[in-house]
Amino acid sequence: MSIAGKMSVGMIVFCVLLCMVVVSSSAAEAADIACINMQKVLKSSAKGKKVRASLEKKFESLRKDLQKRQEELKAFKRDLEKKAPLLNEEARMAKERQLKKMLRDFKDRSDEAQYEMRKAEQAMMEPLIKHLEKVVSEIGKEKGYKLIIERNMPGVYYTSPAIDITDQVIKRFDKK
Repeated sequence: MSIAGKMSVGMIVFCVLLCMVVVSSSAAEAADIACINMQKVLKSSAKGKKVRASLEKKFESLRKDLQKRQEELKAFKRDLEKKAPLLNEEARMAKERQLKKMLRDFKDRSDEAQYEMRKAEQAMMEPLIKHLEKVVSEIGKEKGYKLIIERNMPGVYYTSPAIDITDQVIKRFDKK
């Protein structure tokens, strides 16, 4: 075999070895990635359930108030529809104005209740999420993960169950 032939074989062997090193290092790198389902953690963890229950209790009182007001509106409207033919023009117009005012007040109260619910949810969930982020970071550092992604983020189409650390996070989160 000529020197050129020996160099070609040597070059091929070198390329194959280089490819094996790259493939094995990228496989090791892939093991340094994990994913988490934050919604599942917030819904399944003891702390998440406690916050949700507290929010539900608050939301329920707001819902009851809105339902009560809505029933009052419906009753007033039914009463107006029944009595409208019997009322003179001025009295009917006054009742219709009153109904429109009640509708505006109901809409305002409904908007205010939605704002209150969003604000309460944000106030209660923010510290919980910050604590959860710390737990995820601790696990990431302990396990040597280079990247932990949210499983339900846009652009994430598939994650192997082998890299899902959601259950580990729930257990650790409940302990702290």
